[in-house]
Amino acid sequence: MNPPPMHLPDILLAITLLLTISAVMIPLARRVGIGPELGLLLSGVVLGLPHLLAPAHVARLRELSELGVVFFLFVIGLELDLRQAWSLRRYALGMGVLQVAVTGILLMLYWRWFSQSWSLGLLLGLVLANSSTALVIQILERKNELDQEHGQASFAVLLFQDLTVVPIIALVPLLAGTGSTDVHSLWQVLPAVGAVALLFFVGRKICPWLFSLASEKHMSETFTAVLFIAVLGSAWVASRMGLSMALGAFLMGVALSGTEQRHQLRNEVIPFKNLLLGLFFVAVGLTVDVSVLTEHPVRILMHVLVIVVVKVAVLYLAARIIRMEHGPAARVAFLLAQAGEFGFVILGTLLASNVITPAQFGNGIMVIALTTIMTPLLDSMGIAWSRLYRPVMPGAKASTS
Repeated sequence: MNPPPMHLPDILLAITLLLTISAVMIPLARRVGIGPELGLLLSGVVLGLPHLLAPAHVARLRELSELGVVFFLFVIGLELDLRQAWSLRRYALGMGVLQVAVTGILLMLYWRWFSQSWSLGLLLGLVLANSSTALVIQILERKNELDQEHGQASFAVLLFQDLTVVPIIALVPLLAGTGSTDVHSLWQVLPAVGAVALLFFVGRKICPWLFSLASEKHMSETFTAVLFIAVLGSAWVASRMGLSMALGAFLMGVALSGTEQRHQLRNEVIPFKNLLLGLFFVAVGLTVDVSVLTEHPVRILMHVLVIVVVKVAVLYLAARIIRMEHGPAARVAFLLAQAGEFGFVILGTLLASNVITPAQFGNGIMVIALTTIMTPLLDSMGIAWSRLYRPVMPGAKASTS
């Protein structure tokens, strides 16, 4: 069941309130030294305490705030060279495959204790194997670490995780025990591949021509309109084909990364990206219902601990297997140890299908949100661990980083 719509005055009031919090919390968090991402997440938690917004409205705002992630991934794609993207295949296909498969199986064994079937446990395991693309890349970008080995590895694994969204969604009816996956669901992968090809063609051939034409005719409004059509249109196409909106915007950004107007495109998008991404972090914080934590504190904290420990262990071992040194491997393991926003979508689908109860839905949202809020702390732990010497695994180079 979808949340009820919000009227325009309610939307404007909620967005104004969230943007005001963002404008205050970002400089305050930097002054305190906790990082703007954690400051925004915590401000969302505090804002949700008096229940100023209904849960249904919080869900709607979270959906709206995903535009921040769309613009953010577009900017990342715009700054990425295609040859550089191809060079990341070692991390995506090596480390990414290992991480998703092993994490999914281990968490399946764990969730089997709390679910009715192995298939539902596997679904939850695969969903929780995904990490928060927006939060991790934002932290790496703010620290200027995207070009470092742990930044590139994290980025590649996150992209691979986003690609797994398509088959997971297609298999939800089967894995959740609500029916069998029909032919239409399985063949959904082919339109997704076609959508990727279409986005690249439009981004490489059509959009650059339109940008050049608008620049030559000094039509700045048309230039901006084409830019927003490219960003939002690619997100919509990807969403219709079963991909994430953010991945569609990223692919369009990569396609446009070789255009002459690359820097102008970035300057046009950056203000919207910064505002909407702050809105996204606050909205994620709003999903934390503290009353749920007070009702089942031990179980929820146990879930959080198991997810983080399993993901850190699997990510670290996967990084070492592909011969990453201890320092970068430790950073990647802790950076990607949280659950991602994809979990919110799947839990909502399971609730609508009556596979899980409202109480289980609330607990799941709390677990995912808590792992997300822990990300800056986990990153600090990864930095500390990366500086410690660890025995080298066979075939890996020695490192004291």
